[in-house]
Amino acid sequence: MIQKKPPSCSALLCGAFCAAAFAAPARAQTSANAVPAATAASAAGTAEPAPTVRPEIGNLLIDAQRMLGEKNTKDAAEKLRAADAVANQTPYEQHILARVKGALAQVSGDADMAAQQYQLASEGPWLKQADRLAGMYTIVGLYYNAKNYAKAIDSIGRYQQLGGSDPALIALLGQSHYLNADYGNAAKALEVEVGKSLAQGKAPVEIQLKLLADSRSRMRDDAGYTKALEALAQYYPSKATWRSLMTRLWSKPQLASRLQLDVFRLQMASAGLTEAIDYTEMAALALQEGSAIEAASVLDQGYAAGLLVSGDKGSELQRLTDKARKSAAEDRSTLEKDVLRAKTLSDGLAMFNYGFNLFQSGQTERGVAQMEQGLAKGIARNADLARLRLVWAYAELKQRDKALPLLQTLSGKSEPVGMDECVRYWTLLLR
Repeated sequence: MIQKKPPSCSALLCGAFCAAAFAAPARAQTSANAVPAATAASAAGTAEPAPTVRPEIGNLLIDAQRMLGEKNTKDAAEKLRAADAVANQTPYEQHILARVKGALAQVSGDADMAAQQYQLASEGPWLKQADRLAGMYTIVGLYYNAKNYAKAIDSIGRYQQLGGSDPALIALLGQSHYLNADYGNAAKALEVEVGKSLAQGKAPVEIQLKLLADSRSRMRDDAGYTKALEALAQYYPSKATWRSLMTRLWSKPQLASRLQLDVFRLQMASAGLTEAIDYTEMAALALQEGSAIEAASVLDQGYAAGLLVSGDKGSELQRLTDKARKSAAEDRSTLEKDVLRAKTLSDGLAMFNYGFNLFQSGQTERGVAQMEQGLAKGIARNADLARLRLVWAYAELKQRDKALPLLQTLSGKSEPVGMDECVRYWTLLLR
């Protein structure tokens, strides 16, 4: 889940620490017959003398560069020690030496030494801004890969202070805080990155959403955790994320009892039913609400999934199964009588329930049409619950174009308790 390495910085190393560092030493080899810097400056009038590196240092640095290219760090270190021992070093020579020492430290994976040498190299006026940024970029990578997240965080801050804006590097800030077990600052940094993506009309990075969710969870920030889970469900839906959301919905205080069957329908469509008790509780609720055909169907699915196993004739499961199947058979046998009765009533609930039973019996298109007629006729009590049930039917038929507008009519309703989450989660699922 967690990105183990920052963006590659080996190319930056060679460009920033090595190539630029040896421009002066290369010139130093020709200094025996060269015009002295002061004379050149006089001849040019106002030109500033170019800094030089003496051959006794420059030649050693060139050898060290070659050895670094060959991954011969031991001999490169010997050459650098010899160069470091040359007396009366000028500030520019110290600057170049520090840069090559930094390159050796980077190749050797010594983040602390690389940072120290980078700091020395940056104290003079010779280091260009691009090289400063490249050097700090390298150091962040060294600290991060060495799992020294505190110093990686500090280095990212210094990189930003220098004007660095590489999004791949800055994105490591929240991840570094997380790995350093500073979940509060991790959440703040990750929310900034997520916000940037959303502002640009892009999907947030999945790892950032996952770390944000876990950070909020560890902080016991229930609202923040749920919000991050919902974002994951929206952009990177998975059964695991939906199970987490459904668990939180089920644990919601005062979740309305009359909404529980609808929560089970939502769970079946999103996370699925994964335990035997899910099937038996959903079937029992369906029987209680007069939806025997649905109850029998749910139990049949549980048996097919291998989570329900037929037991003794007098067992609780067998009694529930027998009752559901008997009631479902009776309901199927009276379907045509039910529609005749429903047509005589002014309230549309009976027509709606008739359509729902048709839907459960496999006559899906005809069932949905009758449910729509029932709603159009008008339902005096619990009309919103009927609409939510119709959303489920539309979802089963993959009719998003009908389900989403119907959900809009339910948006923002907080009663019964849990309705707001059901509407929001159906919307996420269908989108």
